Amino acid sequence: MVSNKELLRGIPFFAGLETDSLTLERLAATTYEEKYEAGQILFLEGEPCRGLYYVVKGRVRIFKAEPGGREQVLRLAGAGTSFNEVPVFDGGQNPASVDAVDDCTIWIVPAETVRTLLETEPAVARAVAKVFSARLRHLTTLIAEVSLKQVSARVAKLLLNRLGEEPILGVGISEQVTSQFTQQQMAAMAGTVREMVGRALRTMQKAGAIEAKRGYILIKDQEKLQTFL
Repeated sequence: MVSNKELLRGIPFFAGLETDSLTLERLAATTYEEKYEAGQILFLEGEPCRGLYYVVKGRVRIFKAEPGGREQVLRLAGAGTSFNEVPVFDGGQNPASVDAVDDCTIWIVPAETVRTLLETEPAVARAVAKVFSARLRHLTTLIAEVSLKQVSARVAKLLLNRLGEEPILGVGISEQVTSQFTQQQMAAMAGTVREMVGRALRTMQKAGAIEAKRGYILIKDQEKLQTFL
């Protein structure tokens, strides 16, 4: 059975700490666990940051919401990933809202604990620089895609990215795969509106790339779907 300390070393920031180190021992002692049901809000944008969050089990959705109700999904975080790092290091408020996609088990490392490690552990400081560089690259790509690519291209990429992964969008090669996300949620992930997603899916279906039915999307021709990119 994996120990709590070994799980904490799964967080990129703490991977450089030795399993038997006193530092990791103290880190484990300050970390606490919370459980959330599917659909439950973990925290809202603008609230004070409690700390660094780590998904032990389940998935969470990180999103920005406008007053009119429109949402932009920034990221889906599954087991083994961390989130809400920015306010931990800059001392600000939560930059986005987070809710549970599934029933989740979450570990929270207090912000003060993380900041202390950043100042006292060179391995943690190096890891922070590496992780934030990777996140910056991802955001740069996301901005380019939202700004430059047509909706059909973004939807096609969303579908293709699910190939070989857990079918979280109901994309698969069998009618037995059921959708866990609506077109509205797909629109939020693609940075558009539901009507545009529906139009893109109909175009892809007419081209023979996919088969869109209630509850699932079947990719019939991957090469044809790639032509929409």
